[in-house]
Amino acid sequence: MDLLDLKLGSEALLNRRLNDGRSLAEALDALNSAQPALHERLTAQRGKWPLGWLDLPWGGSWVEDCNEQALRLIDSGCSALLVCGIGGSALGTQAVYSALDQPGRPLRPLLVVDNVDPGQIARLLEWAELKSCGLNVISKSGETLETMAAFFHLLQAMEGSGMSREEIASRVIATTDPLQGLLRELAGAQGWQTLPVPGDVGGRFSVFTSVGLLPLAFAGVDIESLLSGAREFQQEALKLPQPENPAWQLAALHYILHLQGGISATVQYVYGDGLVLLGDWLRQLWAESLAKATMVDGSDSGVGQTPVVARGSTDQHSQNQLYMEGPDDKLYGFVTAGRWAHDPPLALPEQLPEKLDYIRGHSFGSLLDACYCGTRDALVEAGRPVYETTFPQVDAEALGAWMQLWMLATAYAGLLYNVNPFDQPGVERSKVITRERLTR
Repeated sequence: MDLLDLKLGSEALLNRRLNDGRSLAEALDALNSAQPALHERLTAQRGKWPLGWLDLPWGGSWVEDCNEQALRLIDSGCSALLVCGIGGSALGTQAVYSALDQPGRPLRPLLVVDNVDPGQIARLLEWAELKSCGLNVISKSGETLETMAAFFHLLQAMEGSGMSREEIASRVIATTDPLQGLLRELAGAQGWQTLPVPGDVGGRFSVFTSVGLLPLAFAGVDIESLLSGAREFQQEALKLPQPENPAWQLAALHYILHLQGGISATVQYVYGDGLVLLGDWLRQLWAESLAKATMVDGSDSGVGQTPVVARGSTDQHSQNQLYMEGPDDKLYGFVTAGRWAHDPPLALPEQLPEKLDYIRGHSFGSLLDACYCGTRDALVEAGRPVYETTFPQVDAEALGAWMQLWMLATAYAGLLYNVNPFDQPGVERSKVITRERLTR
């Protein structure tokens, strides 16, 4: 596929031996025979599982609404957008924004408030010129503790900046349930503009809804291209036989190595600082979707693969000793760009120490690429399982394709594990305890 270069079938990986002595390639063939038509099984769950994200790449009225609301904020004098959201209401936006906010092509500032850390809030209020900011609050229910606390605090700060209530109301956009909920009621009472969070799309699958598209459109991202990349990937992937579908390959690879190969963690080794937040987005998607105590039939599951993000080349000097010589219980996915948008040659003195002369004639990009290849090849030599994803060009289309790839892979993995990848019962207890503590 032109948008992504995926290398999932290296000889070293496919020949890896499992607990029963079979090769990974043999196990993949057996799994394909045992569980054919996985995508058809997924779509058969419509009505039971929130599968609206499968249709989002084809767009809808909300895309035009997001562009219109973004343009309205810009025309009203907003030069930055404050976004209050957490988890799936923030990570996708942050990942796309970070990847596309490149030297020479800066985006409009997005300031995402995704925590209630007091220092973060204090620094934000010191930095932000509130009179030139819009405010987007994202919560399906309107009861998300961290999001709503930050939102009301910023709303009060805007009132304290001398802006009129009418002016503030025109700058607030609530992204929430289209029909009901506390935030929907507040928006109606206060005269805030609203955008919908579809009922059939879960938070961690919502980057292509108004949740992600409004702030990204404000920033200057071509959101139609983001969707077209996701659409192109899904269309092309589903035309292929199942064993050649990259989303199936990723799901099957992780599943087999986890249950039959002792691989308990999956590492995304990301090269390119702008791309690192893609790993954070994927970490939530994989962890929250697949680690479940029970299967869909009610029997015990208790499985879950731990997702880890490593930042190349920095983490070669902090984690790679573990990866090279520690337990062989991790799968390594390398992520990088085929070319760098800004990559000038190294500026060096005429006289370099002889031991450093080998860096002459290189750029920072070529140094990072060499670090990438060195770490990848060393792990392969050590017998560790490795696959690769390269963005031939880091643009909105490629990012859309990569995100849809992983959303499909996660859903397929849920079917293979026989768990519901669209709920998150394990996080609810901590919310109850938090609320009780605050109430006391």
